[in-house]
Amino acid sequence: MQVASDGITVPISFALTRPHDVEMQYTSVMDDLLDRRRQELTHFGEPARFDIRMFPLLTAECPSGVLIDPNTYALRQVVAEIGLQFKRETRYDLGPFDPSNPNYQGVLINSERFSATFPIAAGAAGFSREDDTWWMDWVWVHPYERGTGLFGQAWNEMERLYGLFHIDGPYSASMSTFLRARQIDPNRLNHPLHDDRRD
Repeated sequence: MQVASDGITVPISFALTRPHDVEMQYTSVMDDLLDRRRQELTHFGEPARFDIRMFPLLTAECPSGVLIDPNTYALRQVVAEIGLQFKRETRYDLGPFDPSNPNYQGVLINSERFSATFPIAAGAAGFSREDDTWWMDWVWVHPYERGTGLFGQAWNEMERLYGLFHIDGPYSASMSTFLRARQIDPNRLNHPLHDDRRD
């Protein structure tokens, strides 16, 4: 193998032929390689699987708190999109929110780091009802907004909306830390909290 001036490694046999032939073979090899890589990239989805997005909500009013009521189908679709980001990060099998299912409720969390004349959804949570009990099925906050106190504000508002809802698990290390700091009643949990001592 030989390293070309642009840093690309090419077979040594290319270097033993005439410069024009080498250039033609090199171009052909690179074209084939790039075609295969483009095909592979379509499997991963470009850019969706690589993006960590916030969602500008141009048609929504800025909330008085941090929660945005997804009171239209379009806003429920944003909850579902954020649910897919939750799915990618946690490696769940399915998206956790179906915007067309009236049994699922959701809230959007307005960014505090970025401000505009419209709200910017930086997170969401999904809820469902079992008997007379609300369950938080999942919650996701954009990494830029983690550790800023935004989730704590959202939690207070969610408890005002849904009461002392139960929290579905399993719980990430950061969620376990949050629940311990809040001294959440263990009766609201259906899984043990993450044990930092096992890491």
